Amino acid sequence: LERSSAASDVYKRQIVLAIFLKDVKPTLVVGISIPLSVLFAVVLMYFTNLDINVMTLAGLSLGIGMLVDNSVVVIENIYRLRSRGVPAARAAVQGTKQVGMSVITSVCVFLPVVFSSSIVRSLMLPMSLCIGYCLMASLIVAVTVVPAAASTVLKKAEPKRLVWFEKVQDKYVQSLKWCLQHRAV
Repeated sequence: LERSSAASDVYKRQIVLAIFLKDVKPTLVVGISIPLSVLFAVVLMYFTNLDINVMTLAGLSLGIGMLVDNSVVVIENIYRLRSRGVPAARAAVQGTKQVGMSVITSVCVFLPVVFSSSIVRSLMLPMSLCIGYCLMASLIVAVTVVPAAASTVLKKAEPKRLVWFEKVQDKYVQSLKWCLQHRAV
């Protein structure tokens, strides 16, 4: 049940990404990064002698839920630069550099568990390591594979206009303005 929930969460994020970027090509790049990140995380588990048990599977399922975030941040920034007219290869390099540090900080969240002691460490270390491996794998894929794939896939990409989406955005802006003017309601 948990695995199917994480997988459906990944698919939902890809659908939202396709809608907001108004193109399927960046979604395909993110779709490539997911299996690569999972494979890399499992390889890291193998080389650190982590067994597959309830805690490591829980860590993998949590990590898989967060896998897409790094790739989405990088591809969105590359796509934004690309829509401003920056050439594809330059947009891939600049876009990755601009968000690189924010992507790295997501890995550091689970580092304190490694330095804890007593029973907390023995219980939480395998799960934290699996989450860390997933995030590290996602980070490596997000700063290497995603820019390389984006520079080729988005080479001829042109910004697209979706009239219905612009209408939804306009209605959203109007509703926000109304809500801010009528705070008591």
